[in-house]
Amino acid sequence: MPAPELPGRRERRRAQTLDHVATTAMQLFEANGYDTTTMEQIALQADVAKGTLYNHFATKEAILAHWVHMELAADTQRLRGLVAQPGGFEPRLMRLLDASAEWSQRHRAYLLDYFRFRFLNIEDELGAGDVDERPRDLAGLFALLVAQAQDDGTLRADVPAEHLASLLHHLYFGALMRWLTLPGLVLADEFAVIVDIFANGAGAPGKPSRRKRA
Repeated sequence: MPAPELPGRRERRRAQTLDHVATTAMQLFEANGYDTTTMEQIALQADVAKGTLYNHFATKEAILAHWVHMELAADTQRLRGLVAQPGGFEPRLMRLLDASAEWSQRHRAYLLDYFRFRFLNIEDELGAGDVDERPRDLAGLFALLVAQAQDDGTLRADVPAEHLASLLHHLYFGALMRWLTLPGLVLADEFAVIVDIFANGAGAPGKPSRRKRA
């Protein structure tokens, strides 16, 4: 009688299956188109039973999301290197956003479906990563940049870095959605606007800030 599979090995095998299915699915999306590719085709090409596929991924959008998170995880070290390079907060943030813009432009056809899946599964978005602890977005890198800028006095320190990073992430997402839904926009330009607004505010130049008191 064979020994039962250890939990750690079982999880590794599961993770390998998820990654294999997602990689295979993306190859089909690229070759045949996202909309026309079916779950049955993915199961056949990945050489997994259809029931196994649905046990891991309920929808095609879930497979796409897993692939996007794979891409981000694979690129995290390079992105950390970009933000670790010398420079102030704004140029370092722009380096990160330039890399994001380049990737987004190459995969634009998939992004609305990806974000739609994320919003439909908003309760799962309360965590920072998936079951494999992969990052789902750039929020962690934003928090790293913000914390360093707080330490050197560039950004205000009376608001926690994670809070400021969350606000920055909302601006980032808004820029992405404008670019995805409004024809003719340049994503790098949209990102440059949010960097300026986040770092310098939206007030008119030369005018003092006026805050209402409760």
